[in-house]
Amino acid sequence: MKDNQDKRSFKRYKKEAELIIKAKTGAYKGRIVDYSDGICAVIKDASSIISGTTVNIKSSELGIEFLGEVVWAKKLIPDLQVGIRRVDNLRGSLKDFRLPDVLKGLQKTTSTGTLEIHNDSIEKKIYIKNGDLIFASSNQTNDSLAKILLTAGRITADQYGKTVKIAEQTGRNQSTILAELGYLSPQEFVWALKNQVEMIILSSFNVTDASFEFQEGPLDADESIPLRINATNLLYHGYKKVNDLLYLKEECPPPDIELRLSKDLEELVQHLSLSDTDRRILSYLDGKHSIKEISLLSQASDTEILKTIYALLNIGAIELTQRSVQAAKGIEIDRELSEKIEDMNNNYKTLGYYGILGVNEGASEEEIREAYYRVAKEFHPDKYFSLPSDDIKEKINTIFSYATEAYESLSDEAKRREYDRSLSVKSEKPASKAEMAKERFNQGRTLMMMKKYSDAVTLFAQAVYFDSTTASYHYYHGLALSKLQRFKEAAKAINEAVKLNPQKSDYIAELGHIFLMLGFKARAQNSFKRALELSPSNERALEGLLKTEKNNKSIFGSSENILLRISKKYGLKRRK
Repeated sequence: MKDNQDKRSFKRYKKEAELIIKAKTGAYKGRIVDYSDGICAVIKDASSIISGTTVNIKSSELGIEFLGEVVWAKKLIPDLQVGIRRVDNLRGSLKDFRLPDVLKGLQKTTSTGTLEIHNDSIEKKIYIKNGDLIFASSNQTNDSLAKILLTAGRITADQYGKTVKIAEQTGRNQSTILAELGYLSPQEFVWALKNQVEMIILSSFNVTDASFEFQEGPLDADESIPLRINATNLLYHGYKKVNDLLYLKEECPPPDIELRLSKDLEELVQHLSLSDTDRRILSYLDGKHSIKEISLLSQASDTEILKTIYALLNIGAIELTQRSVQAAKGIEIDRELSEKIEDMNNNYKTLGYYGILGVNEGASEEEIREAYYRVAKEFHPDKYFSLPSDDIKEKINTIFSYATEAYESLSDEAKRREYDRSLSVKSEKPASKAEMAKERFNQGRTLMMMKKYSDAVTLFAQAVYFDSTTASYHYYHGLALSKLQRFKEAAKAINEAVKLNPQKSDYIAELGHIFLMLGFKARAQNSFKRALELSPSNERALEGLLKTEKNNKSIFGSSENILLRISKKYGLKRRK
């Protein structure tokens, strides 16, 4: 551990294991609580161990053995809990330390030295300068420069055989032989060397039955040729080699947390080598989808999704959305409230004093007071003091200030009369809420046709705000949300439309399709059946049932047979 205990550079592993601690006052038994480049442990009968004590740590179970210094000690009757930092070289077993975590820790601490990985047959070295990976070597045949070139098609099998033969006869380095034989130009040599180093490091991520040790200190210039290695790409693929689903679930955020790519995404990710599945998962990391929703939309396995998210989190390419951050802090700003803030900020002048408080013009003084308390409770700036977004805080301040102005004016009899007179002279016939709702709905329909779904969502939400009794407003709001793949909200909106107009088969059928996207197959089937009961020829409902039955295609045959089966099952008449 470094001196700054609050900024741990190495990943901590939560695992209990037996250990022996030796100090000048004797040897003590205890158990490790968590560990990394240092440990947190509970020791029995060790009252003589205090902060500053030098100790020897050994855990055969974890393959840990190092010289350490007690940084802190806390009495846990009858035992002692201690934090111990390492004062000699970092070492351990790759069964217990994940190599990407070790490399990332050395990168964050800007260490310089050689990381050695070895067992009975493997010996690999990774050279690190100021935290950067600059070179690597290996005793494995598949990691040789000539083998890398042969695999890449840069030299022929005959040329490879010749270099191997000369190397065996003379004991000389294959790299030198390749250059002397003219098989490589200087540019190709640098390319080959860089690829060799990357392959050695990447192949090291698969090694688990080996020990490692980091020898900190100046590098031997003769042993390392500094290269520009894409450490981010190597770490990303190293983290992606984790296949333990339970471990991944523990390390990744909860499934209902929304994630987005960090602002410095281009710098971090532009040089990553990504698979099509990686790119598909990345496309949903937009701050609007939870991990659970991504698993439904990306058509990838849970393990693959969590591996990708785990790797991106560890290289710093992902961050929690503002909503998720606030939820973690106990301040919940869900999407419904966020949209309400946006809507009220955009329309508070149109809403006026009565509208901002949500009361009619004949409201009593008590009703106005109660309405103001409700608004103040929801939008008081002090409630959102710790929000990181100045933009949202400014909007909340605007709403609260206007609501306060409304309350002070409407609570004063003279000011209220003056305000009411100003309303009467603004327009001979002020637009009603129903008219404003219709206007926004029509504007939203136009934007839907132009495929400007985000703007359409805002207008449909405003239509619903001004008139929540019209089913079509809720329905189109849900349609626009579904186009943005915000399926949870879409289901809620269209469900409101169904409540207002339960006989509209189109609404029910569309709700079924959204249930399908959310993975609720049974609810989707029930919706399609309800729609078909109301309208046996409803195309969307038939299409939905066909999708649910396609999963059993191997049993029921072709799509045509499935459709015939559905028609027969539900007593439907097919159109020719």
